[in-house]
Amino acid sequence: MLRGYADEHVSHAIIRSLRARGMDVASVTERGAQGRPDEVLLDEAISEERIMLTCDTDFLRLAGERRASGIEFAPIVFWPQQQRTVGKIVRSVIQVATNHTYADACSRVFFL
Repeated sequence: MLRGYADEHVSHAIIRSLRARGMDVASVTERGAQGRPDEVLLDEAISEERIMLTCDTDFLRLAGERRASGIEFAPIVFWPQQQRTVGKIVRSVIQVATNHTYADACSRVFFL
């Protein structure tokens, strides 16, 4: 299963639920990295071979910029903040994390 990196906007309930299902999830908040630029967080994710877990649309902009420049980026799993239950998000993240290799998932955005 792929490992995750949860940005500071991801709820602790989602992180706990993913961990309970066996996913290794690092948290920006737990690392004390709140306020770091999203570019830095995305670079950390790829250097650690983690998928970026987020509901922050700034990561979508970054993905577009990097794709246009031909720069590889960490896989991004994105969901809107509204209209999603914790259970649905967790099931969808686990599905992405178990159905892809890191190489296959790189430079892709998975919309939940």
